[in-house]
Amino acid sequence: MRPKWQLMLPILLVDGEALYFGVTCFDRTPSAVIATQLTRDAELDVDDNISIVIDPFLDHRNGFFFDVNPTGARADGQIANSSEFTDPTWDGIRDAHARITEEGWVAEIVIPFKTLRFKPGQTVWGFNFERGIKRHNETNRWSGARQNIWLTNLAEAGQLEGLPNARQGMGLDIRPYGLVVHKEGNDWEVDGGLDVSKNLAPNLNASLTVNTDFAETEVDARQVNLTRFDLFYPEKRAFFLEGAGVFEIATGNSFFPDLIPFFSRRIGLIEQNGISREVPILAGGKITGRQSRYNIGLMNVQTDKIDEIGLESQNLLAARFSRDFWKQSYVGGIFTRGNPDGTGDNSLIGADARFATSNFRGDKNLILSLFLLRTDDEFSDTSDYAGGFSIDYPNDIWYVGVGWKQVGKNFHPALGFVPRTGMRKTNGTLMFRPRPERGGIRQFTFHAFPEVVTDLNDRVESWSVAISPLEVELNSGDMFEYEVMPQFERLSYPFPISRGVTLPPGSYQFTSYGIRVETATKRFWVVEFHSEFGDFYSGTQRNFEAELILKPSHHLLFGLGAERADVDLVQGKFFKQLFSVQANYNFSPNVSWSNLVQYDNESRILGFQTRFRWILQPGNDLFLVLNRGWYKTYERDYVSSFDRGTVKLQYTFRF
Repeated sequence: MRPKWQLMLPILLVDGEALYFGVTCFDRTPSAVIATQLTRDAELDVDDNISIVIDPFLDHRNGFFFDVNPTGARADGQIANSSEFTDPTWDGIRDAHARITEEGWVAEIVIPFKTLRFKPGQTVWGFNFERGIKRHNETNRWSGARQNIWLTNLAEAGQLEGLPNARQGMGLDIRPYGLVVHKEGNDWEVDGGLDVSKNLAPNLNASLTVNTDFAETEVDARQVNLTRFDLFYPEKRAFFLEGAGVFEIATGNSFFPDLIPFFSRRIGLIEQNGISREVPILAGGKITGRQSRYNIGLMNVQTDKIDEIGLESQNLLAARFSRDFWKQSYVGGIFTRGNPDGTGDNSLIGADARFATSNFRGDKNLILSLFLLRTDDEFSDTSDYAGGFSIDYPNDIWYVGVGWKQVGKNFHPALGFVPRTGMRKTNGTLMFRPRPERGGIRQFTFHAFPEVVTDLNDRVESWSVAISPLEVELNSGDMFEYEVMPQFERLSYPFPISRGVTLPPGSYQFTSYGIRVETATKRFWVVEFHSEFGDFYSGTQRNFEAELILKPSHHLLFGLGAERADVDLVQGKFFKQLFSVQANYNFSPNVSWSNLVQYDNESRILGFQTRFRWILQPGNDLFLVLNRGWYKTYERDYVSSFDRGTVKLQYTFRF
């Protein structure tokens, strides 16, 4: 009989070909095990799960992440610089199975050495694993089990010792694909392409893509915009996401980015009337990885011309190098060249540094980040700079931070993302998160996020303070938040906030209030609701976002989403809204069918994507994708806007 304290029994086996993990997760109530997901790369932290991280070079910074839940759903990713947030789009070729038993649940994971990068002959690897028990909101970890340390902080991982010599082969993957496309007008096209990946060194990989196609990529989730600045849409295309961490620069908050020197979404996409249009990619090459204590990222892409909009073929280059020192710190540089818009040459050069430790005052995190960038733009015949710093103390009870940055008026990175130029921004973070351990309350959060933006003459353009006098998370995982946000905006020019409604130049000070309610993601039904109301410029606003997710079984997921902003200004009234419907069915961990419908009254486009994926075996995929859209005219007729159906088969040969 197992001891009462034993929560799991892990077993690790190894031969020259692969690592084999077997884990028994004991549970006195197997019927209460949470297992709602079955999709590849789903958010498995909503379920019971087993997570494994591996640091094959024992550099305490970079590695791989693997996750499995009780239904056998798999997720994986790459870890860069011990980031809390992994790159989930990396699809390592590996296998996993799981099932619920009379004693709890068991999982088996097989990770071929050909999937990993490692130094031959190295017999000690960094390693850590944890088990999540969702109904108790509980995590059990082997090494570094502290509340202010995340699993992917490889500096806190344990070690696997005595590993035998592993066979990685030639480190060569060849992945051809075939494509059948149906477009509007009943035109059919047969096409194909090729992706090749080769290990140049144990932790340095070269990738080549020819006639690249992203037909299988999920569509963007639409957003409502009431600001003067561009919204951020994340990169979703696999070629650009794999190894993307090496190109990241320490310029600010990754959740609300306001300066990204290299943003790969600029490649192969061009904005026309607020809608992204694909630009064909003829070929691309990429080198990413690590050599000695250096991190290397080099990407060069050649796009095709588009005669109908007068866009010529473009060559786009990005290079990033950094050197690690101490245990969690680095210094690096970046260079980009090229302009996806074809309006003249453009380049960026810069440097950054990150000084970090998880042993400040014994067991606390402390991070200092610095950066300086310069751009040169041929079209405007200008050069300018951006630079800044941040100091963060990101820990469990107290999270304190301060940041400052300046972005020149003529700072223009054609391969980057900078929604606001000609400004200086100072921002702070203050969070107090006590754990009362009574009354069913897991944690309180009290926060204040002040921010001041001035022009380059130090004239205040805007300020805001997001204050939460109450945020509570229950042991069940449910949460409630109340927020107050006084703010100020100075408009130097007229602001066309909506069709037919323009705010005149002037100073505006107003206060809004927000309420957020989220039920625990472990439930078979999940509700998220956020409402914001109060003054807004010259009038008032009432905004709400609501989402309902139903998971009647781990095979089926159904979701409804709505977002609406009602604005009443002296200059006029308007509303912005969007709706979405999601319906996914997962036949097995290897066969999934997802459907998404979206409509918003700004673009007036009703869009629909249906996407079927069959993982024939790890590395070999069949996709059937249909994207359709209809424009709603002002006479309320729906006119076809786009229509594309794709069948794509890709196969991986490993050597």
